[in-house]
This record gives sequence, C-alpha cells and structure tokens, in this order.
Amino acid sequence: CAHSKPLKISTCVLIAIKDNGLDMRNDMAIEFEIDSAPMLASFLLKVQEEAFLRIPLAQINNPYCWIAMIPFPKLDDRGIRVDSKSDITAAITTFDINVAKIKLNATCVECTSPGMETLAETWST
Repeated sequence: CAHSKPLKISTCVLIAIKDNGLDMRNDMAIEFEIDSAPMLASFLLKVQEEAFLRIPLAQINNPYCWIAMIPFPKLDDRGIRVDSKSDITAAITTFDINVAKIKLNATCVECTSPGMETLAETWST
C-alpha cells in the first residue's frame, strides 16, 4: 500500500541502583519502527468430514464454523495429549516474515550514569 503506516513499538526502561555509595538512575524511552514486514503463514487443519459436508454455504466464510470442525485430540485423564506427533489436528506449518528495515530510537529521559546519553545516541539509527 502506498499509504501504509509503519508499526511502532515503544517502551520505557528504568534501571535504578542505590547501594553502597552507588546512586544510579537511568530512565530511557526506546522505540522500534518497522517500515515493512510482509508475512506468510501456512496452516494445517484437519476437519471432520461429516461436519464439513453439513456446513451451510452461507457460513463457509465464518472462521468459527471452521474451528468447530477441528476434532479434539485424544487426551489422557489429566488432559494431556496422548500421542502428540501422529494425531496433529491443527498446526502452523510455516511462518515467514521479511523485515526490510527496522529503526531503533533510544532517548534518555533521565540518565545519571556517564555514557548513557552516548549509548542512546549510538543505538538510535
């Protein structure tokens, strides 16, 4: 899309130590910006044949109907899958993501440690 907006993830990190004459407080704002990250995923879903043949065509686009057709795996009395490898009913078989560009921006909100401002500038791209 020509008008797509980048994904921005931001957080604040506070590292403070006050012990035996050491008084350090580093409050930093960190932001990641991802311009483009196309994703491709492949899924494996086993559905019950009888339920699939009974689904009304008007509901074929309803994801809840598809989820309802996935059979439950065999579980033991504790609720743990009996055979985890041979009886897979739903799985993500492949997941690909291609991140073209990531920007990192770090800013010292309140930094008392020497070199933290320089570190924040070095991290910022």
